[in-house]
Amino acid sequence: MRTTLSIIALALATATLGAQQATEWAGSADIRYTGQYMFRGAQKSGQSLQANVEFNPIGDGFYVGGWFNQPFDSDWDNEFDLFGGYRYNFMGIQFDAGLTGFFYPQAEDRTTDYSYEIALGANYNLGTLWRVLDGLAVSGYAYYDVRLETLTFELSTGYRFPYQLAQFKASVDASLFVGHSDTGDYLPDSPGSNIKDTWLYYGATLSTTVWFNETLSATAGVQYGTANNRSTLAGGGSDRTDKVWGFVGVGLKW
Repeated sequence: MRTTLSIIALALATATLGAQQATEWAGSADIRYTGQYMFRGAQKSGQSLQANVEFNPIGDGFYVGGWFNQPFDSDWDNEFDLFGGYRYNFMGIQFDAGLTGFFYPQAEDRTTDYSYEIALGANYNLGTLWRVLDGLAVSGYAYYDVRLETLTFELSTGYRFPYQLAQFKASVDASLFVGHSDTGDYLPDSPGSNIKDTWLYYGATLSTTVWFNETLSATAGVQYGTANNRSTLAGGGSDRTDKVWGFVGVGLKW
């Protein structure tokens, strides 16, 4: 399965070019190498290739897309997500409502092979309030995973500092996030009583992106992430994941 993501990425690139020629849809796509994949404080894999594509098929705020994670190590399962939703701007605030399906093709009998969640959130660029804060944004989201009975609240903030690298536009991007998850059944396909847990997670990202033209970009950065009090899922509440890792990637926008 190590070649799966390469095949998917090629298919996405072909579809992207076709979509550019056949329609006026806006969208983006990227592929990256990452030293680790963590999701809300839970380590999902070590070194991986990841791909993401998003389309705005109708305009006026609608979006659909897919995301993939293919680990290098066969001890970890791959993941395939489909998502869609609607974003609406009101008085400088971007409201967002979406639905995501999570699929794990390599999951074994007692391991959850799919799940889905509802998301509601809002984003705000503080530059609309005070010009000197342009580039500084804050967001808040609530997520509910229907199968895992998991309610998550997450707050984040990010700042983008633009600069010029020779003839290319570039930026430095920094972000912080903190979240709290409360799950009622972490393994719904496993027999026996429900596996419950509650934990706090947080982290940060620092990266730089260079735009070679209006379409093509490259990104490199470092991430930090950890979780506290994961009594059931980490054993004794200790977080045993690597807390700092890097990533590199290329992106397209049209």
